[in-house]
Order: sequence, then structure tokens, then C-alpha cells
Amino acid sequence: MRRFCTILFLLACSISLIPVARAQSGKGSIAGRVTDSSSGALIGAQVTVQPKSASVVSDAQGQFFINDLEPGSYTVTITYVGFQSFTKTVSVAAGQAASVEAKLDVEAQSLEVLVTAERASGEAEAVNRELVADNIVQVLPAEVIRSLPNANMADALGRLPSVTIERDEGEGKYVQIRGTEPRLANLTIDGVNTPSPESGVRQIKLDAIPADIVESVEINKTLQANMDPDGIGGSVNLVTKTAGERPTVNISGMGGYTPIINGRGLVETAGTVGQRFGHDKRFGALIGGTYDWNGRGIDDLEPVPDIASLPGGSTARYFEAIDIREYRYYRSRWGLAGSVDYKPSDGSTIYVRGLYSDFKNNGDRWVYSLTDNTPIFNPLRPNQFPNGIRLQGSNGCSIDTVQTLPNGSPNPDYGNESCTGVPSFNSQIRRPDYAVGSILLGGKHVLTTTWFVWDASVARSSQVGQVGDRTVSFNADGLASGSCQYDLPNTKSLYLPQWTPSCFTEAYTNQSNFPLHRMQINHGLTAQLNLQFSGAGAKRYHLGSHLSTIEIGGKFRNAHKFANTFVDNFSPSGTGAPLLLSQFSNKLTNNNYYDGAYKLGPNPNFFDIYNAFSADKSANPNNYSQSSDTSSQFDFIEKVSAGYVMNTIDFNKIRLVAGVRFEGTNLDAVTPVFDPNGNFLGNTKLNGSYVKVLPSASLRLALKSDTNLRLVYSRGFSRPDPQDIAQAISLDNSANPILVGLGNPNLKPETADNIDVLFEHYLNPFGVITAGYFYKNLTGPIVTHTFDNVTTGTYGSATCGSPATGGTPCRITQPVNAGSAWLNGFEVAYLQHLTFLPGAFAGLGISANYGYTASRTSFGPDFSRTDHPRLVRNAPHTWNVSPTYDRGRVSLRAGLSYNAQNIAAYGDGTPGPFGDNYFYPHLQFDAQGSVKMARGLSFVMYGLNINNEVFGFYNGSPQYMLQREFYKPTIAAGLRWSPLHEK
Repeated sequence: MRRFCTILFLLACSISLIPVARAQSGKGSIAGRVTDSSSGALIGAQVTVQPKSASVVSDAQGQFFINDLEPGSYTVTITYVGFQSFTKTVSVAAGQAASVEAKLDVEAQSLEVLVTAERASGEAEAVNRELVADNIVQVLPAEVIRSLPNANMADALGRLPSVTIERDEGEGKYVQIRGTEPRLANLTIDGVNTPSPESGVRQIKLDAIPADIVESVEINKTLQANMDPDGIGGSVNLVTKTAGERPTVNISGMGGYTPIINGRGLVETAGTVGQRFGHDKRFGALIGGTYDWNGRGIDDLEPVPDIASLPGGSTARYFEAIDIREYRYYRSRWGLAGSVDYKPSDGSTIYVRGLYSDFKNNGDRWVYSLTDNTPIFNPLRPNQFPNGIRLQGSNGCSIDTVQTLPNGSPNPDYGNESCTGVPSFNSQIRRPDYAVGSILLGGKHVLTTTWFVWDASVARSSQVGQVGDRTVSFNADGLASGSCQYDLPNTKSLYLPQWTPSCFTEAYTNQSNFPLHRMQINHGLTAQLNLQFSGAGAKRYHLGSHLSTIEIGGKFRNAHKFANTFVDNFSPSGTGAPLLLSQFSNKLTNNNYYDGAYKLGPNPNFFDIYNAFSADKSANPNNYSQSSDTSSQFDFIEKVSAGYVMNTIDFNKIRLVAGVRFEGTNLDAVTPVFDPNGNFLGNTKLNGSYVKVLPSASLRLALKSDTNLRLVYSRGFSRPDPQDIAQAISLDNSANPILVGLGNPNLKPETADNIDVLFEHYLNPFGVITAGYFYKNLTGPIVTHTFDNVTTGTYGSATCGSPATGGTPCRITQPVNAGSAWLNGFEVAYLQHLTFLPGAFAGLGISANYGYTASRTSFGPDFSRTDHPRLVRNAPHTWNVSPTYDRGRVSLRAGLSYNAQNIAAYGDGTPGPFGDNYFYPHLQFDAQGSVKMARGLSFVMYGLNINNEVFGFYNGSPQYMLQREFYKPTIAAGLRWSPLHEK
């Protein structure tokens, strides 16, 4: 198959070098361009030629080309939703290209907004591109992305039907399409597979890519044979900007403020310039860039929930511990994208497109950890604490169960309970730098009855530094016991658990009791490089009286991902005087932490501590012992060879596309191996291969001129993450049970058979209603399984044993293919400009969508669960409502976005504190408005997260909170200048 792809690619390249003659076999052609009344290009216009019955779609410049026409007279009809149809009769001569310049007028004068307003024109483009697509796709043009405060690509995509986003630090991070986890979504840039900058995973951090750097974003919710099959949920494609027929200049700058941690600022800038040159404007060049700096802040609580049995026999929600966390960020993100293209003749294009983005997610963190020391009932000494509570988990109190000391004498403390849950503090700096880049060289060449496309691409992503670059921790070892307790009687608010005053006295005022516990330093780089070559060719033919096209193509991709990251841990050796937390002064005060519900403790500067540690280690190296952890290292090479055949047939009202794709994968992985003492022994090499056969078929039926029905079947799959295959052993010997993490070289791809039905109805004068159903049958879902109470086996430096023989059991987690699952749902969307309303109300519009998903998993008997939980990240309800107003110089947008609760990780399945781990529901309100001034200048203002929505997790039921953090609303304003914009 690899040889097939290579030959096909060379063939396409060879043909691209052959001069494309306009006259072949005495035939002619029609070339043209579709624009609106302001000469702005209309992308996705349907162009039909009769009596040939040939049909094409206008490209990014609004241009189209139809060849293989016998000399004679033809009628060209052009349609575009929201605009009047265009019809013209042209004469085609042998060896000549007839020219058609189609300038379309809006359907009604009230729809002039489709020309003059950026978002409205973008919505028209999206509707028309979705209408003419062979698969089910949703499009977000740049004008729509910019109309609401979308900080990055994930934020923008989260406003589409059945798309949820995983948020992090106040922004979207990963997309989750149709109730599937981020791992089941694919990302491409101009159709080229893009690697993840993060270590060990495939999904892309979309907060690493600015929202204003692309021309549009497409979500392909169904697959075809000529598309990468990665992406059971769907595939996201970022389309870079290209030069339009007219010069393009866009410049913007904004500043903003967030009222958190004494006030934090932000700056956003962007600019794009582009133009076409030369004879017939055959050469085009465009470049755009963006930069933003955001000083985010986060107030965060992270308690540990439990259930307590009280002395009277009643039960109550309880908390074993709590983290009081403060985050201060200095996030900066910049991106650059550009394209160059040359059209040697009508129907032939050669292009270079590139995109690069860099995201520095810099920040500081301070954490105080408090532990409950409420006495528990002691069954060995019932009279010690007769009114003690009983917990399902554990707090800072423990009972000594050792009867005999190592010397054989009886243990005098046997059965004695002590409460030693003392507070701790840690400070961390975060300096990860994520980079994503892609460059593509390609071409398309249309001959008489055939066309050829080819491309060669390089994509690279990397991460330098870690989320926790350096972390220092202090434990209150100077306290023999702790008196801090969870204050159940005074906890009046469900989400504000209270703690006794002694908790804060021990943590905040007696910091001479806090010696240095550990300094942790992360090093290294993770990166992935993709080299890809692809080519395809197609030939038009007639099946009876029906125009058909057969397409054959192939691809080869070599992906190399590695991580050379490692961690150095420095702990006091017990010699010399330790560094004390009290030696470092407070450098951050926030009197309004968590809206005043909690007092924030002293927060020293991390570098003051680090410099003191470095000086002490240099002067007294024996004061510290060092250990290193290289278990995160791996080297992974994946080679993908693919070939496909696909056929398209046009009947009277039916368009049928069917094909099959063959995709083979070969992988080689290298991971480090350690002996029981943690000594490096060498590398283990793993390899494997598999081939997938992936059929697909889609049918589009025109029920009426404004109504379509689509039926689609496709098979896709998602490959295991590199870390799931190649992960070295990870250990925590200090825990009981010992925590062990393992990779699984025997993992297979997760496969899904997909069925989609979509109804589309286009409203007059402009609007659309869609309703669809989807079903996915998943085979071999990849889940992380926990094996409890493992009493045999050696893993690295840990040996699992039975407590009965003095050993410590292990808890082992490992990714596995487990059973099967299904997922189904429906989604509806409505878009309309209400131009039929009287007077000023005619500027109103509405964009709304709703998605419902349900799923069921069957893991098998060894998972100790008899229920069938939902798939992880499967939110049952999602919806977006966006009222709009466009009239004259004013444009206003509001956005309400809702994601229901969904499982982040599996627990025991109960509604209690050890149940499945959930994301909280998320409802966010954003708004943006703009006023056009003079000479292309506009004033823009927005509000982000106006309702200050919470982000967090809980176990089992919402009351068993694990994390609840707030970011506060952000307000920003600035100017945009677009004197020569294509629209």
C-alpha cells in the first residue's frame, strides 16, 4: 500500500508539470467569478451548466471553472442562499474559455445586511458551504468567530451544535464532538494531520491556537473515503487565509480588565494584509498575525469529600481535607499564518500555505492544604473517643494497628489513635511553551475530463517546560499533632465548607513549623514531527445519462514523537538547618479571595525560595538527597499508509457518494526499564501493525428546491495515545496501596460504525433549520482500568505484597480495550435574520442550537460494575442561543452556551463521594457589540464570562465537590480597521 501511495503521488506531481492546454479534443470551457453587490467574493455558490448538467462550487476567491464542453450555447445558473439566482447564456468556442462575471443581488433589500455586516455575511457563507458539501459539515468563517469574544479555537467551536469544550484556566482547551472524549476528535490544518504538542496524547490543545488566525474552521461530522478516518467524534479542519480578488487589510487592537487578584489586564492585537498581482491576478500572497497577553487569575477550592456517620446514628456530607489555591497567570499567545498561490491557467493552482502558533502558559500557584483532625471512633479502644465519627475514607486521625515491634516486643501504642493531619504549603511556577506549526505545498490541476491533486507537508508541535516547571513544598513537621477540623455545624452554604479557626492559625501564623519538604524541578522537551505526502486523481464519466466521477488517492505519513522529559527531586537529608517557610515574606495579598468567604494566607515569591535553596545546596550539598524520575520518557514512530477509491453519481435529485479506504499502521516504540531499586537497565522496544478497511456512503436527496435529506454511513477509528502504548512504569511508593501506572503495547484502535440522518430546510428570505440523528457503535473502547489489591508482581522498584505477610498491596492502572459501547443523539439548529419585522426590529436575528446524546458502555465482568455508565465526556444536553442585531452602523451579539454535567473519569458508579468523577454543568454568558465609524474603522467592546460561571469537578453528586474555581468577568474594548476588506 505504501508503494501504491508513493507511485500515485509521483504521478500527480508529474502531471502537474505538464502544461495545461485550454484546447483538448476541440472542446472549450467556462471560467468565472461570483461576487455580491460590493464585489466581495461569494464562497460556496452552486454553479450549474445546462445542457451539460455539470455542477461546481465557487472557491475561496469566488471563482469557478467548468471544462470538457463541446462548442455551442450553454445556460449558466448560479444560486446562493439569501441572494437572487443568476442566469446567463454563453457561447463556448473550441479552444476558448468563455468568461462569466456574476454579480448577485440580495433576495430582498432588507437583506443588504448580508453584504454590509461581517457576521451576517459570514453566516451566509457558512450556510452555503454546508449546503453544497457532500458530507455533513459545519463551518465557522472568520467573521462569525470574531463576532463574539472567542479567545481561541476551542471557544469558537463550542458554539456549534453538539460540541462541548473542556475548559482550563478560563478558556476552552479541548473540543468534544457529539458526546465523545477529546481523544476521539481529529485536527487538521488545510487537511493535513497536525500532531499534539503535549506529551503522549493525540488531541490538540486548541488554546494554543489563536481564534483570529484562520479564514474559517470546519467540523466534519461524517467521514468520506478521501478523508483521514481518525476522529470517531468528528474532524476539525483549520482553513488558512488566502488572498482575495481585492487587496485585504485588517488591523485590530483591544485592551481589557478582569477584577480578580487586585485587577488583571489583557491586550489583543491582530493584522492581515493580502493582494493578488500580475496578469489576470494569477499570483496571490497574504500574511496575517495575532498576539494576545492575558493576566488571568483563579480563585480555587479543592476539598476531599466523604460521608460521616455521626454518634447519633445519622450521616452527613463531610470533608477530609481542603486545598485553598490561588493562581496568577501571564498567558501570551502569538500566531502567524500565510499563503502564496499561483494559477498558471484556468483550473490549475499551485500553492504554499503555512501556520505557526506559540502559546506560553506562564503562571504562578500557591496552595495551602488543610486536613481534618476530628477524632474517629476507635473500635480497638472504644472509650478513647466514644463520640468519634466514622468515615468511609480517612482524615488526619489514624489508629495504630501494629501489635508487635520489629524487635519482637509488644507495641505499647497498639490500638492508640492519634491525629497528626498537619497543614502543608506549596508554591509552583508554570512555564510550559506550546508550539504548533504546519507548512503545505500542493496543487490542483483540472484537465479535460480528469483532475489531479497533490501535496507534501511538514507539521511539528512541541512542548518545552511543564505545567509545573518547579514546585517547592513545606510541611508543618514542627507540629506533633493537628487541631484543624472541618466545621460541619457552621457550613451553611452547599459549596462553601467551613473550617475551624485553628486550621488557619496553624497554616498562616506559625510558619516556623514549616521546614522545606521537597524541591521538584522538571526538565526536557516533548515534540512530534509529521512528514506527509498525498495524491489523488479523478475522472468524469457518464453512467447512462448520469454524470459520475471516480476518484482514487493515497497518502503516506511518518510521525515521530518523543519525550526526553525527567524530574529531579531534592529532599532534605536531615543534616544541617532546613529552610523554613517563615524566612520568606508575603508577596501576594488578595483580600477578596473567593469573594471574602475565605482568608488567603501569606504567599511568598517562588524565586525567593528557589534562590535560597540553590544557595544552600551549593554551600551545603550534603544537606539534600536527590532522586530522578525518567518514567515519562519514550520514543514513538508511527507510519501510516492509506489508499482509497470513491465514486460520485448525480441523478436528477440525488447525489450519491460511496467509497472504501484501506489504512495500514506500523508502529515502533521505545521505553526505559528500571530494576526494583530504580536503576536504569536499558530500553524495551515494542512494535505492532494493523490494517483497517473503512467503507463509507452518503446520499443527498433534494426533496424540494429549498429542502434536503442526507443519509450517511461511515466507519472511523481512533488510534491509542502514544503514552497508552509506550508509557514506562510510574510509581508512588509512598502511598498505601502502592500506586502503579502501566502502558499497554497490546492496545488496538477504537473503531466506530456511524449512521447519520440530516434534514435541511432553507428559509426565505434568509435562514436555515436543520435536524439530525446520529448513531455510533463503538468496538473496543479504550478506558483506564484500575486493578485493586494486587498482591503479586514487581513493577520497577515496587513489589506488591499481602498485608497478612507484611507486604503492601498495589493499585495498578492501565489502559485497556474494554467491551463495547454505543452512542446516539439528535441535534437541531435554527438561524434566521428577522428582516420581515417592522422598522428597527428588522435588524434582529437569532442563531440557536440544541444537542442531546445518550451512551451506554459494557466493560465486562472484571470491572466490578454491573451498571452501564455513559461514555466519558458524554454530556446529555448542550445548547447555544445567540440573539443578534444588525442595523445601520450597529452590530450586537450575545451568546449563551450550556454544557451539561459529564463524566471525566469512572469511579464506583454510586452517587456518593467515591462515585464517578464529573465535570460540573457550565452555563456561560458572553456579549459583544461594534459600531462602524469612518473609513473602515469600528469600535468594538465585549464582555466575557459575564455571569462568572464556575468550573470544577465532583464525585457522584454535585454536593461532593472536588474543585470549584472562579475567574470573574472580563471586559475589553478597542478598534478594528478594515478599509479594504473583501466584504
